Amino acid sequence: MTTTRFLHVIALFASVIAADAFAQGMPGARMKNPGEQLVKFLGKNTAFTADAHVSIQNASGENVHEMEFAYAMLDTKVRTEMDMTKMRRAAMPPEAMAHLKQMGMDKTINVFIPEKQVMYLIYPGLQAYCEMPTPGAAAAAGGAKDAKEPKIEQTEIGKETIDGHPCVKWKVIVTDDSGNKANALLWRATDLKELLIQTQVTTDNGTLITTLFKNVNQNKPDAALFVPPAGFKRYGSMQELMMDKMQNMMPGAGTR
Repeated sequence: MTTTRFLHVIALFASVIAADAFAQGMPGARMKNPGEQLVKFLGKNTAFTADAHVSIQNASGENVHEMEFAYAMLDTKVRTEMDMTKMRRAAMPPEAMAHLKQMGMDKTINVFIPEKQVMYLIYPGLQAYCEMPTPGAAAAAGGAKDAKEPKIEQTEIGKETIDGHPCVKWKVIVTDDSGNKANALLWRATDLKELLIQTQVTTDNGTLITTLFKNVNQNKPDAALFVPPAGFKRYGSMQELMMDKMQNMMPGAGTR
């Protein structure tokens, strides 16, 4: 695991989604597994729902992307729900957004089940979903055990109020087995059982990803949120789903 990849995990997976948000509706999108490492930073907060607000700044400090999505966590399971057409400052042109909506792929739900090494990419507009192995599943099955976990150092650096919540601010330094270091800032809300209400991660190219959780509800979300909806068609890959979609769009498909 690279240092930057691990920092994305620290950022409660929301930052990871932000980095790949524009590819969520596309074939071959790279989806990351939040993994069990996430639990180390959540502490008591392994069951909650919230609205995630994500902004991405380039190395020049320009705010280039903004997005919001619904977030839910239950134990190690993570669900995100996003409407691509509501993204602000999106890099995707309007015509591409319109095409996604026409195809029924503008709304996406992503569910990660680390204990089963499975992820679901769900398209409500198509009443379909893909069931795929998580990125680390193949390595785990092959018994790859030589990779070392990064060294993690956390230092309290002050107190701030974020979105009305009193927080303790932490600096995290992650060092991989090659000695490469990367930094993240975490804000734990003391009135929300130390929930990581805001995170900031800087990637290797200087991009700053800020994630803020709002409207936090610390009741357990319904377990039904973390399984594909009944009646939705299952596909084994995005390629399989897209091939079926294209065949159905061909002239005369409805008369077969």
